[in-house]
Amino acid sequence: MSVGSTHHLEMVFVWKQNYILVDEYFFFCCTWIVNSAYKNVLIDPEMGHACIIDVDGLVVPGKYPPDVVGTPDFIAPEVVKTSHLSKEDPNRVLPSISTDRHALSVLIYMYLFFRHPLRGGKIHDMSDEVRDETLSMGEKALFIEHPTDKSNAVKVSQLSSFSLPWADPEKIPYTIMGPYLTPLFERAFIDGLHDANKRPTADEWESALVKTVDLIQPCQNKACEQKWYVFSGKTKPVCPYCGTPYKGKLPVLNLYSSRKEGSYRPDDHRLMVWSGQSIYAWHVNRLIAPNERTTDAQRKRVGYFVFHNDQWWLVNEGINGLMSLPDKRQIAIGEKIELTNNAQFVLSKEEGGRLVVVQLVEN
Repeated sequence: MSVGSTHHLEMVFVWKQNYILVDEYFFFCCTWIVNSAYKNVLIDPEMGHACIIDVDGLVVPGKYPPDVVGTPDFIAPEVVKTSHLSKEDPNRVLPSISTDRHALSVLIYMYLFFRHPLRGGKIHDMSDEVRDETLSMGEKALFIEHPTDKSNAVKVSQLSSFSLPWADPEKIPYTIMGPYLTPLFERAFIDGLHDANKRPTADEWESALVKTVDLIQPCQNKACEQKWYVFSGKTKPVCPYCGTPYKGKLPVLNLYSSRKEGSYRPDDHRLMVWSGQSIYAWHVNRLIAPNERTTDAQRKRVGYFVFHNDQWWLVNEGINGLMSLPDKRQIAIGEKIELTNNAQFVLSKEEGGRLVVVQLVEN
């Protein structure tokens, strides 16, 4: 794509209530976009499409230098801190892949929580609004949910009632997004806020988002406003939004994949089971990912889960290699397999094929 192109970059994402999975395809090859902004990322949650527009700020290292600093709220602290220096000054920090990683982290945080990770209650200069903004977003930038330094914590008394509960991190902390996104938020806004080398990459965000979508489960409280929440990994899960505990049998599928025939290793990837939940090609094989390269055939579900007669079942719609263990019984398309505690079954014996171990939690 040439600089100044009017075409947009397509992205694939999954939407369930406030949870968004976006394939960050725009961080591709050796180029980057340095003007992440509110109006540049367009999302249609109903149709499942997203795109980036206004990519005339595309940068190619050594060929097309950045011509914009960025958009306030998304500019990395080191760029803000040195923005008063000349572009020729060796101490001036210009937009780069590392600063884009900060912008991406902010974008994801804001989409999930409807608040900015650095805009808290701390005031650095009451007499100079511009200087206060520069310090807050630059040299003195501090995560509003920092675990030990509470000086920039959100002051709830200053919040509009219309922004609650999302604007209050005490009510909805970043940790509710589960075991995959939580450490990335910490790297982005604690460890890597002032150390660009520690920031998570776009690939890491993509992987964590994919895994997190598989941890989403429906709240059993029909009156819950959010309807869905991320499984925390605890044996007694509770909806963080309405406080409703999960009751009944809860299957959790632990995914393993083959590196060589007959040998499976844990993928640190789980799939929550709920009635109507689907299984796709990227669950069957680790080497398939739900991104812009996914074919139409791979987007079609190959199985689904159903709770029937007080038992959980996986119905095979298109998994050719589904096999139960240890009896090695083939589960043909159209047949089903029961999900019992510690049950094991193979989804595929091909390279990257998955083995599933069922963990059944009862509450």
